[in-house]
Amino acid sequence: MFTIQITVWLFKRKVRNILAVGFVVFYSQSLYSQSNLALTGVAFSSGNRGSEVAGQAIDGNNETIWFSENTKAPKVREFEIFGDQYIDSTVSEVKKILVNQSGYNLNKPKRFTAPEVPDHTAFSIRNLTTGKAVYHGNMQKEIGDFTAFNPLSGDEYVVSIDTFTSYPFRIGPYWLERVTYRNMIDFMAGARHYTGTTDKIRQLSWAWRDGDFFNWALQSLIAQFLSNPEAFKRMEKKISYKSNDSFSSEYKGKWGSLEPYHSNAPDIVKLIHWDVDVKISQQLEHEHQKAELAHFLYAFPYLKQWLPQQNFDMVYAFLKEKWAKPDVAEWSTSKYDQSPEHNLLSLKTKLGTTKGELPPGHSVIPNLMMYEVAKKQGESDADKYFKAAYRQMEWMIANLDWDDPLTTKGQRMSEHMTMRAFAYFHNQYPGRAPAGLYEKTVDWARVVIARSKNLWDFRKYTDDADWVPAGWNEPGNILGFPACALAAMSIIKDAKLNDALNRLVWSHFDNAFGRNPTGRHFSYDGPAEIEGVDLGWYSYHHGGVGLLEQVRFVFDGAPKTNHYPNHPEIGNLGWTEGWVQFNTAFNLSMAYLAFHDTQIELNGSDKKKLAIRLKAPINFNEKISDQIDLEVISSGGDTVKITLSEESAFSEYLSKKLQYKHKKVKRDDKVLQVKKNDIIKVSYGLGYFRKEAFTVIK
Repeated sequence: MFTIQITVWLFKRKVRNILAVGFVVFYSQSLYSQSNLALTGVAFSSGNRGSEVAGQAIDGNNETIWFSENTKAPKVREFEIFGDQYIDSTVSEVKKILVNQSGYNLNKPKRFTAPEVPDHTAFSIRNLTTGKAVYHGNMQKEIGDFTAFNPLSGDEYVVSIDTFTSYPFRIGPYWLERVTYRNMIDFMAGARHYTGTTDKIRQLSWAWRDGDFFNWALQSLIAQFLSNPEAFKRMEKKISYKSNDSFSSEYKGKWGSLEPYHSNAPDIVKLIHWDVDVKISQQLEHEHQKAELAHFLYAFPYLKQWLPQQNFDMVYAFLKEKWAKPDVAEWSTSKYDQSPEHNLLSLKTKLGTTKGELPPGHSVIPNLMMYEVAKKQGESDADKYFKAAYRQMEWMIANLDWDDPLTTKGQRMSEHMTMRAFAYFHNQYPGRAPAGLYEKTVDWARVVIARSKNLWDFRKYTDDADWVPAGWNEPGNILGFPACALAAMSIIKDAKLNDALNRLVWSHFDNAFGRNPTGRHFSYDGPAEIEGVDLGWYSYHHGGVGLLEQVRFVFDGAPKTNHYPNHPEIGNLGWTEGWVQFNTAFNLSMAYLAFHDTQIELNGSDKKKLAIRLKAPINFNEKISDQIDLEVISSGGDTVKITLSEESAFSEYLSKKLQYKHKKVKRDDKVLQVKKNDIIKVSYGLGYFRKEAFTVIK
């Protein structure tokens, strides 16, 4: 048995809405859902008078205490919780060796966890087809590392230690991308409000069911497309336009202000159009909703082959009018709104809660994007956007304390907004960023690396005993953390720090795929929907605002702080419910991963041929020979489209040699016409995710 006694002040009558510590205490006790716990001995006093006020009894499933009417602020004098240590008798035995159940990417960190296995214990990797051991290693601090094992094979493997084995997994080029890219799009399609897997009208929902005003969906979709356009352009097209006119009157005005996309648009472009159309049709003016639309204006040059110019014009006119508007219409916000005001040119000094509704730096990228758009539109006051972003970044450098978890993991699935802002400013405006940006990023890296020295390579909430924020279902932070780390890596020059961050990128992906104390993938339907996944989350949420039961690729749950460091016996503890915000965090991590992995080379040493080589997440299947088209551009005016082919079945690279001739430019042939000293360029990725190579013709 155990007893907890706590004294807290409460300033309203409903505990859940009062004080963080009060919320944590009561919510945490309710996590014991089968409830071996009983809350007893509750006593209340009302401030100075000290008189008792009535309290309602609490059982293990009740999160609320109600007080009788009283004009004074009530005070909880003390309470006690009695119970037995919680063990879920229905939980199945967890594997002794915990891996990424689906598989690992070639030439990337590959690690597993085997709790309580002593240092120097031998492990082996065994090929399931041949039965032979193909790699050997030794355990260190309950971790096995087989990063050096990079087989060019489609076979399955297991980790073995004595008589114990892991779930089988595979290793391939861009394996994670292979099993998630189509699923990411299918989730977003199904989670659409009005037109997804259900046409019901839901609360807290605009473009996405249960998306509220802080879902970051639009910028996540745009980032995905910009980071790896060919992968999304070649996908099967499943989405078709649904006219608002075909729905009943209650749907009138919900969408339809934008002219439809072209029918041949990639599905991801159709989803981008959907989000923008809903925002413009409903005139949504919360600062986050406005900020999302800046991403659309910035990306429009890369989308315009599928979208009418009217789309850009309507959005630009809307943002010019609303960007600096300080107030917000009631229909554009919700009960979770923490924004003091909605002028995106203002300095933002308030941090939101662990709900994730107001992350630091949320206005930086949108203002810098508006700066570029306004310049192209010939606006005389375009510089106001840059100044707002600069001032915001200065404030963040001076005031954010990385030791305070509220500035990092405490922002939950929205944490990525902060370090992405650092990276965008640093990479897009080299030499113009505020002083101290680099050093602040290095400090962030050192804090997260220090908090990740454990058997899971898992970044903890605090330096001490807190692994995740108590009481929260946290898939989104784990899924979005790789975007944070990859953004930081694009700034940091220290190879040792970047190697450590790279390990954390992959350990957090692995955590979502089963390398965690529960041994389960975050998705209940993972075994049916994700290639190679053996064991999904314990349960899924029935109903809820999002109505996600019929949607593919839902991240339902993640280990709670009680599961760590290694308590699988707790089982299905705490709240389980998928959320569009979890998936958009993953979308952004995958976009930053694509950008990080992309490399392009252009070698002009041969006097008659240019050698072009691209490394990008394209080759998802060793049984299919992949090709993509790129444009090679000469400063002399000639452009040639070339087709790159994968170099081998398991290669990460595609390549091509292109002939060129020293003569006057002659268009519409397959030979690049160049002159001496012409600069030849080739690139992959778009906008802020573009990578380029060039050579000078001698």
